[in-house]
Amino acid sequence: MSRSNNCLRDVVRKTVPLTLFVNAVSMAIAYGLYHMVFLHVSLLPFWLATGMSILAVLGPCIIVLIDGGQSRLAALGLANLFMITAFYFFCGVVPFFFYFLFAPMPPYVHAGALALGIVMTGHWMIFAARDVNKALATSRFVRDAFEDMGSVLQYRLQNIAKLEAVLSPRSPSGKLHMCLVLLIAPLSLVIGRVLTPAFGAHGPILLSALILFPVSQWIAGIGIRQYIVMFQLAKRLERTQGKPVVVVGDGP
Repeated sequence: MSRSNNCLRDVVRKTVPLTLFVNAVSMAIAYGLYHMVFLHVSLLPFWLATGMSILAVLGPCIIVLIDGGQSRLAALGLANLFMITAFYFFCGVVPFFFYFLFAPMPPYVHAGALALGIVMTGHWMIFAARDVNKALATSRFVRDAFEDMGSVLQYRLQNIAKLEAVLSPRSPSGKLHMCLVLLIAPLSLVIGRVLTPAFGAHGPILLSALILFPVSQWIAGIGIRQYIVMFQLAKRLERTQGKPVVVVGDGP
């Protein structure tokens, strides 16, 4: 059981430095771009990025302490959500939502872009959850991925690949997203002169925001999968089977 007892701690120890780096980049962008380039913007983006950094680093560490060495799958699921949220913040919130919140542009552009981003992200997360629940209900994943060891149910880290194998393929870079990305490059060069000066000066920033937006949805989909399998399903199995669900490494 030593592998099981150390698995959660080992995963957190490996992922926290990467999470810290990603959040440091988010903080640098939030300060360097939104405060220094768009001079009228307050330090609010920077402080939001700083808050995300603190949560993303301290959250998994606190979960490890609360877990008390049990290495429960539900605890790993929550710890992973902090890391995934940090990556979503980096690819989605900082470039896209911060841009349409704080960059100078007409109010109707602010509102329309933010509403579209929220709706599209929500739509993608709903479909991702539907795919996972369907896979769990119609495949042998639960029976194959969770081993009954008597006093505990055991789940191996590599078993998430078994779920990927039965999921229906969905790409966040679908036709709608690709059309937006392909159209915004030429539009960003002329929209300032033809329609409004809102984007002409910072068309490359807008282009980056729209390119990273489908990436952020892909990350959100990963978060949904891990939440359903590692937390929601694990808690349900613990409740129905009356024994803890622990996670072990990839080795035998």
